[in-house]
Amino acid sequence: MLISLRRAMLWQTGAVGAAGLAGLVLGGAAVALAVLYGGGAALANTALLLWRWRAGAKDYHCDVQKHLKGFYRSSLERFFVVGILLVLWFALVRSEPLAMLTGFLIGQLAGITASMALRERT
Repeated sequence: MLISLRRAMLWQTGAVGAAGLAGLVLGGAAVALAVLYGGGAALANTALLLWRWRAGAKDYHCDVQKHLKGFYRSSLERFFVVGILLVLWFALVRSEPLAMLTGFLIGQLAGITASMALRERT
């Protein structure tokens, strides 16, 4: 599963880069920057997931409550990091919000579809 998650992140990075290039061609540098920032927020989400997955693989435990606690913690960490990144854009930059959200959406969709397509069959 770890290899699939790495490949999904690589696919997600390529999709965000292509979307940034399309934003540059279609809307200029400000749009491209906004798309790349939104895609970067989605990549940060996947990177946190990969980091927690690696940490969980090293610290194997059979305690259900401990495992569930780690799952909730990881979910909350990812939620708050992505939320803070998006709020920072809206609060500080205030430019091209639709392009930024489009980049985030493209990044998230690329990560989800790549994870499903690359899932190891067991």
